Amino acid sequence: MDRHNGHNARRSGLVAILDVGTSKVCCMIAKPVPAPHHLAETGQTTQLRVIGFGHQRSQGIKSGVVVHMDAAEQAIRAAVDQAERMAGKIIEDVIVSVSCGRLKSDVFSAGIAIASESVRQNDIDKVMTAGREYAERDNRLVLHLLATGYRLDEDDTVNDPRGMIADRLSVDVHAVAADHPPIRNLMLCVERCHLSVAGLVAAPYASSLSAISDAEAKLGVTCIDMGAGTTGISVLADGQFAYCDAIALGGNHISLDLARHLSTPLEEAERIKTLHGCAFAAASDEGEIISYPVMGEHDVPQFNETSKAQIAQLVQERIEEILETARDRLESAGVRDVAGQHIVLTGGASQLAGLSNYAARIFSKSVRLGRPRHLPGLPEQGVGPAFTTATGLLQYVMREPAEIGPCSQTRMLTTGTGYLSRVGQWIRESF
Repeated sequence: MDRHNGHNARRSGLVAILDVGTSKVCCMIAKPVPAPHHLAETGQTTQLRVIGFGHQRSQGIKSGVVVHMDAAEQAIRAAVDQAERMAGKIIEDVIVSVSCGRLKSDVFSAGIAIASESVRQNDIDKVMTAGREYAERDNRLVLHLLATGYRLDEDDTVNDPRGMIADRLSVDVHAVAADHPPIRNLMLCVERCHLSVAGLVAAPYASSLSAISDAEAKLGVTCIDMGAGTTGISVLADGQFAYCDAIALGGNHISLDLARHLSTPLEEAERIKTLHGCAFAAASDEGEIISYPVMGEHDVPQFNETSKAQIAQLVQERIEEILETARDRLESAGVRDVAGQHIVLTGGASQLAGLSNYAARIFSKSVRLGRPRHLPGLPEQGVGPAFTTATGLLQYVMREPAEIGPCSQTRMLTTGTGYLSRVGQWIRESF
């Protein structure tokens, strides 16, 4: 679609998201509509309806990192064009998921002396700025900066200190940051497609917003999003975002293990994983023989055989590494008490047979497979676990203003003065 003609999405109040993953690039365009009666009764007056959807096989991306700018740009352009044609709109801004750059949570406290007798909004802005400056040390880029509680003169935590008398204001902060260079390359790739980055959202956080229910988030729950190149980890507790991490391992690594061990093309290894891969080997699997082509220069195609049990063994070794790494990250982060007794698995690689049972054994917790929340207008091909992050980006837009805090590098402030915050406010006030 000609980007210089057609209907402009920003003027129409539309929201566009872009999920740039290792296996696929997905673009969704949505518009706010009145919420149905059963949601309006809970206080939700609006929801987003998907009017444009596009996804393409990813190119030039490895473990969430841009490794070939031209190839990645081409995939993004194709996905965006597909979504624009379906919507009949031209988009200018996109909210982009981030899984690269050693994504990591950091929890700390920041404090300042109060200039006047009581706490004002200016004091809150100053202490949050101090927190951001600390989180941005070592050339890190802050994606999310959330105040988890305020303290006055080191007393008990308060939710809103404005108007209260104190000599010193402190804030407990949860910051999610990543290395700047890989994110800047991702942004540059998007900008080369003549799009502005309206916001950056940690992919594990977006996935949790889509796969986890409000009741689970209140009690404490861990979401593990197993993608093709990365595995995202997020924890929600008391309804708030409490922890985030990402591991540079995913479903593609299982396929690579199979390809290398069996000496078969990667495409065939992916097929074997999808049809025969399992986290557990049954007794009958020893007798089930699988035939597959082997690589080499042969005039006549050559085939080899292996048992389904051997396939399961190879799959299990990599699954065990991914899940144990996730478990160890949670342990070392000290979030055991808030992580809850429940695990939600989602993402394209989570559909592997037997995975939930194997994860329950690794974590010693109950495990369920999570699917993205329903979005009206979303085509059937976009409702599977592989699209959890993409749908979660739209859920993020509908959150409260306090949770919309994109990085300053995208010309927006934590206080919510940027385009994404204005869209969120417009949605909340439109109906």
